[in-house]
Amino acid sequence: MENIESPENKKRTPKDYIMILFGILVFITSCALFVGSVALDVTGEQAIGDLSNAAFGDCSPGKTCWTGRMDFVAKDGQQITFYPMTPFMFFDFDPFLSGRPYETYGDYQVRYFEQYPQIAKVKLAFFLEYVNMVCGLGIGAFVLFLTYILSSFGRKPIVLDLRHLRKGNK
Repeated sequence: MENIESPENKKRTPKDYIMILFGILVFITSCALFVGSVALDVTGEQAIGDLSNAAFGDCSPGKTCWTGRMDFVAKDGQQITFYPMTPFMFFDFDPFLSGRPYETYGDYQVRYFEQYPQIAKVKLAFFLEYVNMVCGLGIGAFVLFLTYILSSFGRKPIVLDLRHLRKGNK
């Protein structure tokens, strides 16, 4: 009879702990960014910002470069500039979805914290910016799942008990 060591009794190495810690940190970061975005929408101050292309003129011939830069004036009169993480195609959809004319293309709602106006986000029609946040949550969950599987924490076999499905088909 062979003495087979079960996966539950296997020694975990520091690499396993580092991998799972990395996955947890990525997931917590994506959750914190999502919660921060919701908090800005709920409690943030509102301003109108001007969207411009920061990469204008720095592009090689035959290519289109876009680096969005948002400038707005806070309630206390402070001029704030930030670079939104929203994909540029969402900025193209916003005037169409909100019913605004394209002449006002560069003007967007900005939400920011009054105490820290550098923490800001662009608010788009129908909360279009949340597509980006939900994808970030999905990537964070996927990285956590992947690090769990690749470490010795995930070496336990997955058992699916489908017997209860057979009872209903008799």
